[in-house]
Amino acid sequence: MIAFTICSKNFLGYALSLRATLQAHHGPITFYVAICDDIEGFDINAFDFEIISIDELGIPRFDEMRNRYNITELNTSIKPFVFSYLFDRHPGEHIIYLDPDILVVGPFTELLTCFESGADCVLTPHILEPAEFAEMEDRQFLNFGIYNLGFCAFRDTPQVRRVVAWWGRRLETQCVIDLQNGLFVDQKWADLMPAFINKTVILHHAGYNVAYWNLSQRLVRRENGHWLVNAQPLRFVHFSGNKIEDPTIFSRHSAQFRANNIGDLRLLLDSYRRSVHRHGHWYYSTLTYGFNWHGESGHNLHTPIGISAEREKATWVRPYFPMLASESLADFRHARTQMESILSRRRRTEVDAIPFDLDAYQLPGFCACCGKDSRFQVSGMYSSSTLEDGRVFPNWREHLNCLSCGLVNRVRACIHLFYQEISPSSDARIYITEQKTTTYDWLKERFPNVQGSEYWGDGCEPGEVISGIRNEDIQRLSFAADTFDHIMTFDVLEHVPNHKSALQELFRCLAPNGSLMMTVPFRPNSYEYEIRAELQSNGEIRHIMEPEYHGNPVDMEHGSICFRYFGWQLLDELREIGFCKARIVTYWSESLRYMGDPQLIITAEKPPALSVASDSIV
Repeated sequence: MIAFTICSKNFLGYALSLRATLQAHHGPITFYVAICDDIEGFDINAFDFEIISIDELGIPRFDEMRNRYNITELNTSIKPFVFSYLFDRHPGEHIIYLDPDILVVGPFTELLTCFESGADCVLTPHILEPAEFAEMEDRQFLNFGIYNLGFCAFRDTPQVRRVVAWWGRRLETQCVIDLQNGLFVDQKWADLMPAFINKTVILHHAGYNVAYWNLSQRLVRRENGHWLVNAQPLRFVHFSGNKIEDPTIFSRHSAQFRANNIGDLRLLLDSYRRSVHRHGHWYYSTLTYGFNWHGESGHNLHTPIGISAEREKATWVRPYFPMLASESLADFRHARTQMESILSRRRRTEVDAIPFDLDAYQLPGFCACCGKDSRFQVSGMYSSSTLEDGRVFPNWREHLNCLSCGLVNRVRACIHLFYQEISPSSDARIYITEQKTTTYDWLKERFPNVQGSEYWGDGCEPGEVISGIRNEDIQRLSFAADTFDHIMTFDVLEHVPNHKSALQELFRCLAPNGSLMMTVPFRPNSYEYEIRAELQSNGEIRHIMEPEYHGNPVDMEHGSICFRYFGWQLLDELREIGFCKARIVTYWSESLRYMGDPQLIITAEKPPALSVASDSIV
């Protein structure tokens, strides 16, 4: 499936939520977001899908359009140009457009059937029967348009290309909200499409495009775990006009329907609000729109600027952590195949950041742990490669120390992810398998119930405190079961002779619903481990490969032997032990200085004490 949406930067939380719910019902898809905004300085390569910029669309009169149109008009005006762009990228394919404020609830079975039956254009009407007494009565759709273009799909054919090109020419000057003259953005022009495109299918299915304008005709119910509308499967809800910060509002365009009178649909509204917030809305909504909000008309009743202004006044919000979460090597490989151009741009960015004739240098960026602009230290230490021009390519993973907080690349990313995905309480019980480190000190300042430890050697008892530092062998921890809400272990597991025993101990000490977060040396394209050394029954270490030692805070002279590099087998071992939601998160960001590819974090959870039904309703 190939799908796209269009939004400005401040709506990216919605777009990310849309993508997540699409993937939940269709698996891996090819997804694009066209950003209708000024993206100078915006970190488009941080995402694991392609961001399409305005410049890539080749719109002949865009400078005029951005001055003429308000934010609603401009976002809708570029739609045909994105279709044309994607036709060139995917010749002969069907391309689906969805507004960002959509929650996908089920698979698009009927739409796919239309494709298989030869449809070149698929549209959904606002209403499916007369509505003369409704709040949105049928006469109004003679102004707004018969079809709602929050959803539409086209196949790349010569005829469709001609019609889409005509549509684009019209929208260069006439994508306006001018109901008195029969125009409503891109949408009113779609009334002509069934006449222009021979194989147009009007999808008369109540499960598509449920929204405030047709809710008087559509009864949404949840029955036996399934979502139905008028006894048909519900496919997606279009939360047009929502104000995501206000749980009482269903749509600001409707006086009739509010959150307290929409029945079971309230459950989906609440789920949708959580999803949008989870995908970074609090951060993205603070980003300023780069063009003319009101357009040359000086007003925009459809999308009042007051909502955006209210969001932009918010206090500092930690930037959203963009990530690719994979549950298997196959998932990871598929996603990376879709990211080839992104990965190439990331590599170029990293190469361009390396100066000539400097062994150590600093790069500017934003530290999500400090919450401010900072500089990040880099050197050639630990590097294993050199560019053709002689520059040393850094081991980014072990560098990019923030000069303010002192945390390195991978640790900053872990803490960022911890705040975003876990939202720990200030009194959370946290165990981290280190104590003589900057990371431990940083956490202890913010979470008084942090417990750290180091491994002093076999001569010390588990739990023994030496010079203020607790000794623990993570293969046999001294803590009681269910002691901690969260456990963090960063580059420790590779130094443990029996890593499975360590994982079992971490599971035992973690409370139900608790989270595990860890980093290890990892082979991203391999399921199997690379075994470098092993501890024999006589207590001696047998080296299978050239010995590799890493830093050890309690033995700086000798370091710690690395027994293995991990592979995707680690996730299966976590699941066998009893962890759930085991996944590997990969990430990259130039602006946050999370560089090096692929960088990864392993996360998992301990299930609840008793098996309970999932709270997911989508």
